[in-house]
Parts: sequence; C-alpha cells; structure tokens
Amino acid sequence: MRNDKKLLFITIVALLFLLALIPSVKIIDWKKKGNENKNNELEMLKKEIEKHKEELSIEKKELEILKNEIENTIKDFENKQTNCQTDTQKEKESEEKKKKIELEKEFLEIRKEILNDEGKIDLVYTWGGVTKSMSIRNRYNYELQYSLRSVDKYLPWVNKIYILINSDTDYPYWLKKQEKLEKIVIVDRCTLIKNPDHCPTRNTFAVFSAVHKVKGLSKKFVLIDDDVFINQPLTPDYFFSEDGLPKILQARHRRTIYKEDDFSDRNYPVYKWEDSSHLPKPMRRDFILKFHEKYPTYAEFVQSHKTRYKALSEEFSMILHEFFHEEGLMIEESPSKAKKYQIPFSHPEEITQEFDNIYKDLKTQDWKVFNCNDDFSTKPEVYKEQRKVLFRFYNRLFPEAPDFEIPNPDHEKYS
Repeated sequence: MRNDKKLLFITIVALLFLLALIPSVKIIDWKKKGNENKNNELEMLKKEIEKHKEELSIEKKELEILKNEIENTIKDFENKQTNCQTDTQKEKESEEKKKKIELEKEFLEIRKEILNDEGKIDLVYTWGGVTKSMSIRNRYNYELQYSLRSVDKYLPWVNKIYILINSDTDYPYWLKKQEKLEKIVIVDRCTLIKNPDHCPTRNTFAVFSAVHKVKGLSKKFVLIDDDVFINQPLTPDYFFSEDGLPKILQARHRRTIYKEDDFSDRNYPVYKWEDSSHLPKPMRRDFILKFHEKYPTYAEFVQSHKTRYKALSEEFSMILHEFFHEEGLMIEESPSKAKKYQIPFSHPEEITQEFDNIYKDLKTQDWKVFNCNDDFSTKPEVYKEQRKVLFRFYNRLFPEAPDFEIPNPDHEKYS
C-alpha cells in the first residue's frame, strides 16, 4: 500500500514537471521562429541596401556623364565667346583703323588748305539760328546783327566771316541772300559733323569741336559768340603774336548791372573774377588738328550731345585751353580790357537809365570788347517792350548799317 502511494507521488511529480516543461519548450520554439524572422528581415534589408547601392552607382555614373557634358558645353561656350570676342576685337580694330585713315585723309586736305593760306584772318560765329517757335529766352534779340556791325566797323581787316547755323532754323531776315554776300559765308553745321544722328545740334561746343573742318577757313581765325561786341578799333596783333600764336584773352568780371525784376523776383549779386568765356577766341586750324590727333575720339563724344550740359561744356573748354597751354601753342594775356554786363530786365522805363549808364561806361572807359548777357521777362507783352529798349541801345552804339544788311528789315517779324 505504501509502495502504491509512493509510486503515485512520483507519477504526479513527473507529470507536474512535464507540465512545467511544456511552456519553456514553446517559448524556445517561439524564440527560434522569431530569430528566423529577424534573420529573414535582415536578409531582405541587406538585399534592399545592395539594390540601392547599385541604383546609386548607376546615378553616380549618370551624374558623372552629365557633369562631363556640362563641362564640355561650358568649354564650347567659352571657346565660342573667345572667338566672338576675337572677331569683335578684329572688327573694332578694323573700324578704328578705317576711322584713322579717314581722319588722316581729312587732316591732309585741311593741311593743303593751310599751306595755301595767305596769312589772312577769318572770323567764325557758332550761331545756332532761331525760329519764332523758340522760347523767349532763346529768341533772336538783335545780338548777331549788331555784333556783325561792330566787327564791320572796328575789324575791317577781317577776311571772311563764317556763320555756322542749323539747317532747321530760319535764315536771318535782316541779312542779304548768300549769293549777294561777298564777305559772309553761311555754313550748315551738319556739313561739319559726320554722324547724321548728332544733327541738328544746339551744343555750341560740339560745333566748336568741328570748326577746323570749315571749307576755306584761314589758318588763323577768331571764334566769337553772337552776344560779343567790339567796342573800338583793334588790329590783328590784339589776337595773335608776331609769331602767329593765339593770345588767350581773359576778362575781369568787374560787376553786374542789375535791378530787382518784378516778374522773376530775383536779386543779382556783384561778381569779380577773371574768365575767358564770352570773349573772342583766337584759334589756329593746325593747332586744333594737333588736339584731335592726340584725342581722336573726343570730338565724337562731344558731338554726340545735341545740347550742352554743364560738365561737358566746362570740360571741353578747359581741356582745349590746357592743351594749348601745355603744348606752348598760346600766349596768355590778362586783363584784356573786356567787359561783361549781366542785364536782368525789369520794366522798360526803369532799365533805360541802366542802358544810359552802360553806354557812358563803354564810351568813356577803355573797354575794347564787351558782352551783354540779357535775361528777358517771360511775359510776351513785357518782353516786346524790353526788346525795343535793347534795340535802341544797340542802334545807338552801331547806327550804320553795313552793305550785307537788307534795307529797312522788318524787326517786328520776330518780336
């Protein structure tokens, strides 16, 4: 009996052991299966990585090919650009060479004229001309007519007088027709400036840069503005030395004649300085050629501006002046006994006395040359009266009409 119980106990213990062992076996089996799954996943991941590596390798090769293509394209472009620049440079050099040949040919023709020069002295006005449609400030106010009268009266030795005008402006109504003029020659500005896009021009200095091209112009000549007047007899040695060098004249701006202008409400101060503007400028054609030979492209730059602007105007005058000075092609004289009057206009009855004072100053002082710089009212009715006062003043100074004027011109035409 006891043995049976013992056997039963052992059997129960064995069963309990087996029951306890079964979950462990299952866990081990599960772990084994889990490891197999992970290994499979790792294998798949490795395969994916290998696949991406192959794809990246292919893309890298494609990128290398693309990079090489881009580099080749850039090289081709650079080569074409270099060739293009070379062609452009060749064209530029060819164009510059062509211009140089044309310039040399032009200078040769001018030098032939200079060689045949008889030592006479011409006068040149760079007068742009006017039209009635112009503003009051730019209208014709008798300046050129009476400046010519002053030249006719006090510079009878002048050979020819060239007036450089724009073809789109009116012919001076008080001047005889060209075919009836012996001493005066009208020249179209556009015949002097090569580029038709730069014509007509209101830039005096653009014309000045081409003045040496005037056909038949004497070697020595005097450049003069239309608002500059000769006040007493002058001989050629006032403008040129015995050696033929131009005398650069300097004017001392002593004062301005001014009154308060009721229409512009401006006050004008008294100026005192020396300047060579608004004065006759003695010139030599051959000296101007020297300037253009040294600076062959500068004239084209100046001529490309149809109207003046301050920097360009000052620059051109200063450069030419300094060039003559440095090359020893001029004699500087100061003072030149020249006077500048700045005349801001007020009511006509108020300025009559001012003009009487100017007239007295010109007749009693030793002013050889003078300039009248006027400033008219913008009101037409006042401007008309002011113009009459100015006409009486000029006519009082230079009453004799030269033979180049038509008898009794209609001055009201441009009033």
